[in-house]
Amino acid sequence: MIRVEVVPEATPELQSSLARLLPQLNPNLEVPDMDRLRRLVADPAVTLLLARDGDEVVGTTTVIVYTTPFWIKARLDEVVVDDSARGKGVGEALVKAALDVGRERGAQVAELQSGRGPAREAAHRLYLRLGFRIRDSDVMRIVL
Repeated sequence: MIRVEVVPEATPELQSSLARLLPQLNPNLEVPDMDRLRRLVADPAVTLLLARDGDEVVGTTTVIVYTTPFWIKARLDEVVVDDSARGKGVGEALVKAALDVGRERGAQVAELQSGRGPAREAAHRLYLRLGFRIRDSDVMRIVL
Protein backbone atom coordinates (compact mmCIF):
# COMPACT_ATOMS: atom_id res chain seq x y z
CA MET A 1 0.00 0.00 0.00
CA ILE A 2 1.31 3.46 -0.94
CA ARG A 3 1.47 6.07 1.79
CA VAL A 4 2.67 9.65 1.46
CA GLU A 5 4.39 11.36 4.37
CA VAL A 6 5.78 14.80 5.14
CA VAL A 7 9.55 14.79 5.66
CA PRO A 8 10.20 16.20 9.15
CA GLU A 9 14.01 16.28 8.99
CA ALA A 10 16.98 15.73 6.74
CA THR A 11 18.40 12.24 7.25
CA PRO A 12 20.87 9.98 5.45
CA GLU A 13 17.88 7.89 4.26
CA LEU A 14 16.33 11.00 2.73
CA GLN A 15 19.58 11.90 0.99
CA SER A 16 20.10 8.40 -0.41
CA SER A 17 16.46 8.18 -1.53
CA LEU A 18 16.67 11.50 -3.36
CA ALA A 19 20.06 10.50 -4.82
CA ARG A 20 18.27 7.52 -6.40
CA LEU A 21 15.05 9.30 -7.42
CA LEU A 22 16.02 12.77 -8.64
CA PRO A 23 18.39 11.62 -11.42
CA GLN A 24 15.44 9.70 -12.88
CA LEU A 25 13.79 13.07 -13.43
CA ASN A 26 16.89 14.99 -14.50
CA PRO A 27 20.27 13.23 -14.61
CA ASN A 28 22.06 16.50 -15.42
CA LEU A 29 21.49 18.17 -12.05
CA GLU A 30 23.42 17.61 -8.84
CA VAL A 31 21.75 15.67 -6.06
CA PRO A 32 21.30 17.88 -2.98
CA ASP A 33 23.80 17.53 -0.16
CA MET A 34 22.78 17.33 3.51
CA ASP A 35 23.15 21.09 4.00
CA ARG A 36 20.73 21.78 1.12
CA LEU A 37 18.31 19.16 2.50
CA ARG A 38 18.41 20.72 5.96
CA ARG A 39 17.65 24.15 4.48
CA LEU A 40 14.86 22.68 2.36
CA VAL A 41 13.14 20.92 5.26
CA ALA A 42 13.56 23.97 7.52
CA ASP A 43 12.01 26.39 4.99
CA PRO A 44 8.53 27.30 6.26
CA ALA A 45 7.20 27.74 2.70
CA VAL A 46 8.27 24.21 1.70
CA THR A 47 6.77 20.80 2.34
CA LEU A 48 8.81 17.85 1.10
CA LEU A 49 6.79 14.68 0.58
CA LEU A 50 7.92 11.07 0.22
CA ALA A 51 5.85 8.18 -1.08
CA ARG A 52 6.55 4.79 0.45
CA ASP A 53 5.57 1.29 -0.54
CA GLY A 54 6.13 -0.50 2.75
CA ASP A 55 9.50 0.78 3.93
CA GLU A 56 10.80 1.56 0.44
CA VAL A 57 10.79 5.18 -0.77
CA VAL A 58 9.27 5.11 -4.26
CA GLY A 59 8.57 8.78 -4.99
CA THR A 60 8.88 12.38 -3.92
CA THR A 61 7.67 15.89 -4.61
CA THR A 62 8.16 19.32 -3.13
CA VAL A 63 5.30 21.75 -2.47
CA ILE A 64 6.07 25.45 -2.09
CA VAL A 65 3.24 27.75 -0.98
CA TYR A 66 3.80 31.44 -1.60
CA THR A 67 1.85 34.65 -1.99
CA THR A 68 1.77 36.95 -5.01
CA PRO A 69 -0.29 40.13 -5.47
CA PHE A 70 -2.99 38.07 -7.22
CA TRP A 71 -2.85 34.60 -5.65
CA ILE A 72 -1.73 32.33 -2.91
CA LYS A 73 -0.08 29.61 -4.98
CA ALA A 74 1.06 26.07 -4.39
CA ARG A 75 3.86 25.05 -6.70
CA LEU A 76 4.69 21.38 -7.13
CA ASP A 77 8.32 20.76 -8.03
CA GLU A 78 10.30 17.63 -8.80
CA VAL A 79 7.43 15.15 -8.93
CA VAL A 80 9.27 11.88 -9.48
CA VAL A 81 8.30 8.23 -9.14
CA ASP A 82 10.87 5.46 -9.13
CA ASP A 83 11.03 3.51 -12.39
CA SER A 84 10.14 0.31 -10.51
CA ALA A 85 6.92 1.83 -9.10
CA ARG A 86 5.47 3.58 -12.14
CA GLY A 87 1.91 2.72 -13.07
CA LYS A 88 1.02 1.76 -9.49
CA GLY A 89 -0.68 4.96 -8.32
CA VAL A 90 2.38 6.52 -6.68
CA GLY A 91 2.32 9.68 -8.78
CA GLU A 92 -1.40 10.16 -8.19
CA ALA A 93 -0.96 9.70 -4.43
CA LEU A 94 1.91 12.22 -4.39
CA VAL A 95 0.08 14.86 -6.42
CA LYS A 96 -3.13 14.50 -4.40
CA ALA A 97 -1.16 14.81 -1.14
CA ALA A 98 0.64 17.87 -2.52
CA LEU A 99 -2.68 19.48 -3.47
CA ASP A 100 -3.97 18.75 0.05
CA VAL A 101 -0.91 20.53 1.48
CA GLY A 102 -1.64 23.50 -0.75
CA ARG A 103 -5.29 23.63 0.31
CA GLU A 104 -4.38 23.31 3.99
CA ARG A 105 -1.96 26.23 3.62
CA GLY A 106 -4.53 28.46 1.92
CA ALA A 107 -3.46 28.15 -1.72
CA GLN A 108 -6.01 29.23 -4.30
CA VAL A 109 -4.27 27.64 -7.28
CA ALA A 110 -1.66 24.96 -7.81
CA GLU A 111 0.88 24.93 -10.61
CA LEU A 112 3.56 22.61 -11.86
CA GLN A 113 5.91 22.48 -14.79
CA SER A 114 6.51 19.31 -16.73
CA GLY A 115 8.85 18.54 -19.57
CA ARG A 116 7.67 17.49 -23.01
CA GLY A 117 8.16 14.40 -25.06
CA PRO A 118 7.30 10.70 -24.99
CA ALA A 119 8.92 10.12 -21.60
CA ARG A 120 6.48 12.61 -20.01
CA GLU A 121 3.24 11.40 -21.65
CA ALA A 122 2.09 9.33 -18.65
CA ALA A 123 2.80 12.21 -16.27
CA HIS A 124 0.85 14.61 -18.49
CA ARG A 125 -2.12 12.24 -18.60
CA LEU A 126 -2.06 12.06 -14.80
CA TYR A 127 -1.92 15.83 -14.36
CA LEU A 128 -4.76 16.40 -16.82
CA ARG A 129 -6.87 13.67 -15.19
CA LEU A 130 -6.37 15.36 -11.81
CA GLY A 131 -7.61 18.68 -13.17
CA PHE A 132 -4.48 20.55 -14.23
CA ARG A 133 -4.69 22.43 -17.51
CA ILE A 134 -1.88 23.51 -19.80
CA ARG A 135 -1.50 27.28 -19.75
CA ASP A 136 -0.61 29.41 -22.72
CA SER A 137 2.58 30.82 -21.24
CA ASP A 138 6.31 30.45 -21.53
CA VAL A 139 8.62 29.57 -18.66
CA MET A 140 11.74 31.69 -18.70
CA ARG A 141 14.82 31.12 -16.59
CA ILE A 142 18.14 32.76 -15.85
CA VAL A 143 20.83 31.07 -13.81
CA LEU A 144 22.02 33.32 -10.97
